[in-house]
Amino acid sequence: MTPYTPVPPPGGPPLVIAHRGLSAKAPENTRASFTLALETTGIAMIELDVRLSKDERVIVLHDRTLQRTTTGNGRARHYTYDEVCLFDAGSWFDPRFRSERIPLLSEVLTLARGRSWVNIELKSSRFSREPEKLLERRVLEVVDQTAMGDQVLYSSFDHRLMRSLKTLRPSALTGVIYNLYRDFPRSPSTLAERAGASVFVCAKHELKPWMVDDAHRGGVALYVYTLNSVSEVKRFVTWGVDGIISDNADAIVSVLQST
Repeated sequence: MTPYTPVPPPGGPPLVIAHRGLSAKAPENTRASFTLALETTGIAMIELDVRLSKDERVIVLHDRTLQRTTTGNGRARHYTYDEVCLFDAGSWFDPRFRSERIPLLSEVLTLARGRSWVNIELKSSRFSREPEKLLERRVLEVVDQTAMGDQVLYSSFDHRLMRSLKTLRPSALTGVIYNLYRDFPRSPSTLAERAGASVFVCAKHELKPWMVDDAHRGGVALYVYTLNSVSEVKRFVTWGVDGIISDNADAIVSVLQST
């Protein structure tokens, strides 16, 4: 595996992280998208989203509902994994991806083992909160089954999930994602410390230079999302960010190599 770490030493080039795989060139959160990212030299990590099916299988899906990215309809939690597999998860992007299906987390981790770090974002909201520690336990079980514990970063907008996961697995490497309306005016270092996290993740329109400095003073790595243009990348590189999350991560690799 390429010798990356999610918490790189200060002053080095930022890690390039493929947002839901190489999602500018293949349907997000599918095997096709992840395969393209894994085949691209210089991409340090693939990022994906997880939630549970009706039978509590850990599936890779961003939305609470199925209709945006599949031919299914309604909440994914209302379907078993076998039922979810019946839906086409690729034609919305391009007809040539019509054979793509919603993958299990175990499939993606097996695909990435020995090849890339994986950022597993645990999805939660007031409309789809799971019973206490259920999602965290299921995710950890899959990571253990695939022997990927040393190649995984866990993250979430729901910082309680990260605190809970750390109680279940103190050695886990975790990150907290910033929500301006909930987390303002707390600093990145404060939010990370409260959750026991090593990484702070922030949207490009919410990030300020002082936040990068604060994270670094607290020994926290800072990732920014979603950067898809050359001008954006160059600006945030000068700020000293540690990770760049992008839909077209292959192009970002090229930009960083030319600077």
